[in-house]
Amino acid sequence: MKRSKGLHKSSRNRLLRDNNERKTVPIRKFLQTFSVNDNVIIKPEPFFQRNIPHRRFFGASGRVVKDKGRAYTIEVKDGNRLKYIDVLPVHLKKL
Repeated sequence: MKRSKGLHKSSRNRLLRDNNERKTVPIRKFLQTFSVNDNVIIKPEPFFQRNIPHRRFFGASGRVVKDKGRAYTIEVKDGNRLKYIDVLPVHLKKL
């Protein structure tokens, strides 16, 4: 069986940032809060790769179901199924 090449295989272009954004991440992205039933977009922040979602969900929109410590549980529709993903607020953007 062929070995896996990792979770972020073939996602180099998806995790690139513009030149003017490359320096740091604004602290407000770490501290932003969402309430239940807010609509959000999963927009990964490559500078902070901890708890980054699978690349299948990059750009997906969903609904905040609950908060889980510092992270949020997001309900995303994947085909005909509803999937629940735990994501830090750095990787989320309000719709």
